[in-house]
Amino acid sequence: MQCYIPWTGSGGPVNKPFTFALPPTTMGCYEQHMTDRGFVLALLAVLMVVMAGSVLDVMEVDAAQYAGMSRDMLVHGDLLKLYFRGEAYLDKPPLLFWLSALSFKVFGVHDWSYRLPSILFAFLGLFSTYRFTILYHGREVARTATLFLGSSAAFWLMTNDVRCDTILMGSVITAIWSGCAWLEQGRTWQLAVSALAIATGLLVKGPIGALAPLIAVGGQLLFTKNWKRLLDMRLLAVPVVIGLLLLPMCIGLFQQHGPHGLRFYFWEQSFGRITGENRWKDDSSVLFFTHEVLWQLLPWTVFVLIGLGKCLRYLLQRRTLPEVTSSIGAVLVFIALSLSHFKLPHYLYVIVPLFAIQGAVGFHTNGIRSVQWVHVVVMVLLWLTALFLTWIVFPEGRWPFIALLLTMMLVAVLFISRTGIATGLLKASLCVMIGVGISLNGHFYPNLLRYQANAAAGRWAAEQELGPGRLFGMQISGSALDYYAGYPVPWISNVVEARAVIVPGVVIYTDAERRMELLDAGLVPVSELQFPNYPIQRLGFKFLSPGTRDEQLAPRYLLLY
Repeated sequence: MQCYIPWTGSGGPVNKPFTFALPPTTMGCYEQHMTDRGFVLALLAVLMVVMAGSVLDVMEVDAAQYAGMSRDMLVHGDLLKLYFRGEAYLDKPPLLFWLSALSFKVFGVHDWSYRLPSILFAFLGLFSTYRFTILYHGREVARTATLFLGSSAAFWLMTNDVRCDTILMGSVITAIWSGCAWLEQGRTWQLAVSALAIATGLLVKGPIGALAPLIAVGGQLLFTKNWKRLLDMRLLAVPVVIGLLLLPMCIGLFQQHGPHGLRFYFWEQSFGRITGENRWKDDSSVLFFTHEVLWQLLPWTVFVLIGLGKCLRYLLQRRTLPEVTSSIGAVLVFIALSLSHFKLPHYLYVIVPLFAIQGAVGFHTNGIRSVQWVHVVVMVLLWLTALFLTWIVFPEGRWPFIALLLTMMLVAVLFISRTGIATGLLKASLCVMIGVGISLNGHFYPNLLRYQANAAAGRWAAEQELGPGRLFGMQISGSALDYYAGYPVPWISNVVEARAVIVPGVVIYTDAERRMELLDAGLVPVSELQFPNYPIQRLGFKFLSPGTRDEQLAPRYLLLY
């Protein structure tokens, strides 16, 4: 079967054949059609899920730390230097902190205002994914790729637990789209947007912000052999623009850390993780991201694997393809990340849009019924998981969300039963995922975050207006405690140090063991508050089970003197 996919090249839109050898029982390339209204409604539903997650408490460890650093930057007004708990900070570039501090200044210090800049970049990522895909694959595939990205597990996590990688994702796919558009059409604004996006990626995460788009766009350049673009004199302005945009950060790094700050940023932070020079190391294997990528791409994983497999096979066979940017970029950056000596799941966010594009290609060129039913099974399992988390794990206030899950599943079944799996699968899947997303951000996470004691204690301290000098952490601290209290909470190590600071009106935040040490030493508080605590990013079944949850908790205490 031969699917004709619009190819927009330098000479204008043409139809180039995108040939996939499909079995006889196949569906048409664009049988999974979505109207303009349906596409807009789906995007609004994605926005609704993200908005529900934007008001949640920020999570330990990274998000709470970055939110606190952004607030401290606003308070102290020093934009060129980064500090964490009063100490010079050398790990991440400053853009996330600049943007979040600006958001705090405009809207006030709120959980949603910390997340707002990153959420805007996430939706920029959706826009750029659409624009890149329509450049090579046409409108229907572009819409599917956009919705695959917006309804993926990775997208919901990156807009909920906000770190630097959300802005990085939006920057990189924007640089890839505009860079490839410039290769095809040669317009100055496209090159300018690409330079700006690369600089943004560099300012938020370091060299990966330039390497990822250069690998992807470079693959397309190699594939098309459009070498004349390399002779374009406008290219000389790109490093100048990027250098000027990086200059404030470089000045701050040099002022705060000297030459080592610049070397760390341009080498150790990214390349040093491959060479072993970076201090961050773990014992993860080179296969760590292999299983991580499978759940991050849910529920579309099976189509991503099909699309990526077909594109790589046809690339090796030197057959005609509309583009190789998404496949080469996804694979080579994935390999580079896998070679790092320190890996975390969110490092993959940078290439999730490329995988979404591959998934859309796989979706629109797959006609194998068994593959479609495998996807249906995945959707049912995700729906059952959300139902379990809502019905069993946190039953308080569950009924509106259970009703939503049941309704969305019913609508999904109607889509497939009335139009057939070949036509209704995309709409049915989106219905289920929107129900799952709203139940997670509206019910599961709000209940889960009640067990983040640091945030609860810090919020109580702020409500009681406990300023610096009245709240101390004894062998217990945390970024969420600092963020919600409004300042870095001082640390004390033992009873001797506690005795030196305890006066009427002082509050000590500690755990059960140190609480007993204070009581045994005769430092008895006037009253105390207890908060349940659990490391919520390391969920276990015993915690999720209401019958065994209490035994998994390690209470924290506020001792009021």
